Amino acid sequence: MPKDETTRGCEDEYAYFEEILAFLRVYHEEMTRKKTETDELVKYSLAHYNSDNSEQFVELVLNMDNQEAYTKKAAETAYALSKPYFARIDFTPDDAESPQKNYIGKMNLMRGLDILITDWRAPIASLYYEGRLGRASYDCPDGNILGELTLKRQYAIDNGRLGSITDIDITTNDEFLQAALGASKDMRLKDIVQTIQAEQNKIIRAPLYEPLIVQGVAGGGKTTIALHRIAYLLYAYEKKLSPRQVMILAPNRLFLSYISEVLPDLGVERVKQSVFEEFAAECVGLPKKWTVRPSIRTTADYIEARALDQTRQVELEAGGGLDEAFEAMRAAEFKSRLSFMELVERFVEQIEVCLCPDKDFLLDDYELFTHEALGDLFMREYAYLPIAVRAREIRKHLTNTLKKEKPLILDSIDAGCDNRRESLKRRMPEDTPERRRLISEMLDDRDARMARVKNQSKVIIERYMRRFKVAPVIELYTRLLSEPGLLEDFGRGLFAPDELALLAGYTRRRLSRFKLDTEDLPPLLLMQVRLFGAEDEVDVKHIVVDEAQDLSLFQLAALKRLVPGASFSVLGDLHQGIMSHKGIRSWDETIEKILPKGRYMTLEQSYRTTVEIMEAANPVIMKLYKGAEPAVPIAVPVIRRGKPVAMLETADFAEAARQIDKKINGFRESGRRSIAVICKTTEDCKKTLKALKNKPRLLDARETDYAGGAIILPSYLAKGFEFDAVIIADASSGRYGDDELDIKLLYIAMTRALHELALFSVGKKSSLVSHISPA
Repeated sequence: MPKDETTRGCEDEYAYFEEILAFLRVYHEEMTRKKTETDELVKYSLAHYNSDNSEQFVELVLNMDNQEAYTKKAAETAYALSKPYFARIDFTPDDAESPQKNYIGKMNLMRGLDILITDWRAPIASLYYEGRLGRASYDCPDGNILGELTLKRQYAIDNGRLGSITDIDITTNDEFLQAALGASKDMRLKDIVQTIQAEQNKIIRAPLYEPLIVQGVAGGGKTTIALHRIAYLLYAYEKKLSPRQVMILAPNRLFLSYISEVLPDLGVERVKQSVFEEFAAECVGLPKKWTVRPSIRTTADYIEARALDQTRQVELEAGGGLDEAFEAMRAAEFKSRLSFMELVERFVEQIEVCLCPDKDFLLDDYELFTHEALGDLFMREYAYLPIAVRAREIRKHLTNTLKKEKPLILDSIDAGCDNRRESLKRRMPEDTPERRRLISEMLDDRDARMARVKNQSKVIIERYMRRFKVAPVIELYTRLLSEPGLLEDFGRGLFAPDELALLAGYTRRRLSRFKLDTEDLPPLLLMQVRLFGAEDEVDVKHIVVDEAQDLSLFQLAALKRLVPGASFSVLGDLHQGIMSHKGIRSWDETIEKILPKGRYMTLEQSYRTTVEIMEAANPVIMKLYKGAEPAVPIAVPVIRRGKPVAMLETADFAEAARQIDKKINGFRESGRRSIAVICKTTEDCKKTLKALKNKPRLLDARETDYAGGAIILPSYLAKGFEFDAVIIADASSGRYGDDELDIKLLYIAMTRALHELALFSVGKKSSLVSHISPA
């Protein structure tokens, strides 16, 4: 194998590399063969499956488990043949005489008792990500291991060829990281196991059972770290957590498409990936005739409407002249408050009171249960259960009591008749027609009563249980918002009368057309949990919420109620909270009210953008604070220099379009693989696209697939993405004012760029970018 100058003198490394490749080839062939064999066994077993044969069932389950294991190993070794490892650390524990050599890759590889490759998620691998040469330690199940770290080495390996070898001390600004950051961006987010930084590693390896809240700056790697955290948790808690019990909640399907390759690259499959709207609607069992408008569509409509007529904002603040877009934002804000959650709780409590038994449970004239006793069971003993589950428990009590008491009642009726007949015989010793008549009437009465008891016992439980029947939550929610006086009664002291009026009027119109907004789902989810309980299939033990700043506290609270035993990893950036009308504005409040004892961590280093881009973007977000101290950290760029940010003011739109075309061509000629033209609104995108000779693909709020390349998209959809080069189509004063939403939209657009950023304005540039010099 040819060697370059950087690898001469590393004969031992080459020998080990060849040894590993040889072993991997054999191992891969073996795993592939076993996978093929188990595939055939499973296929045969399924084709000839007999559900009555328990041995066959056990054999099938065993074969399917083996199939899964061999499939995973075959995939891991196939990847490892191209890149078996990427780093090495030499560490001598204090109780050892010689150093342990650990080659770090994406899998554990053993040969007998020898560890050939150590998984990057193993405890000792933390020394590579966080340790410095010299005295070092790492935590593992056996405790804290102290020792001497004598080597940290990185390898450039590609397509089964060992290239450069570099010895390092820290990984923050090494050549390996700089090369990764300087590379061109293709269509999907990729894993970063080779370049995980110390602050990122701490978040990835945070304990499972402790709520985690991460404030991460733009370009800090929040999404990537969230995905690597999932891979780590599934490795570290393998016996307690399966991939099917982990769920990622992303802002939209387009974003899920963008991150789709990361988990498979990390060897993780079958993790549930969803958006809040889809997951909540599924849990509630929402009928198909109902449609849900995502929050981003509500926000988009608001941004589009405001861009068309800036005077509407004045009308909104004055409380009049609201059209649907503005009214929808106000309604979303009201329904996202925790006070609306309290309103819904009051409504559910009233349902509970109305369901409480107010009649005794009688069989004929026999009292089997007093309503007081049943009420005590319903309201106190089973108060911890959902109402429908309580009803099932009440049914069990009634059924068991009826089963026990019915024979006793029948015996009592029969015995009573016998006693009365014997008494009659003593009073009327002569066998006369009158005595026979009276005895006959007694027997007839006995038979009638016994028949009545038997007949009633067949239906009495069903009749009594009717009082516990609860309507579907969508019907109850519609009633709450539509029935005159209800919303006012339950919202008294929580909302102002005019707020309730707006809330009711807007939502009633939506409900009458079988339309819901995202903000209607948390109350529906809460009602579902309180009334019916969570569905059995909601087997989730860990939830990762990305872009969490745009979720409401009510959304998080509803999720917590749905899966009270689940742990949470919540990641977001308050500086990118474009749904602050309803979203989270304070992590302290989130911890205090929703995730008590949560661990708060920050990602302050930005690895995405160059110094020049970050120095242009940070003054924009600082406009939020008007000279005051920032509420959350401002991004600190990694030391990676690039081209100056270009700013060009144009006289008219036609000139701006010509210059944008020229810039796109320049980016392409320089090898930029992903280019984004970002406009403020979708209408701006359509107008700009029509004027461009280049035809980037338009992404709007309805898109579900990200294909990479050159695209044009509105500012409110750009969050979470990154591109080699970004063009802000119109950063003029007419497009971006100095209010909170415009500041955040422009900041988000600017921080999508990895290498180059160009801003254009039609006319005078916005005051938000007054610090950027003309190109």
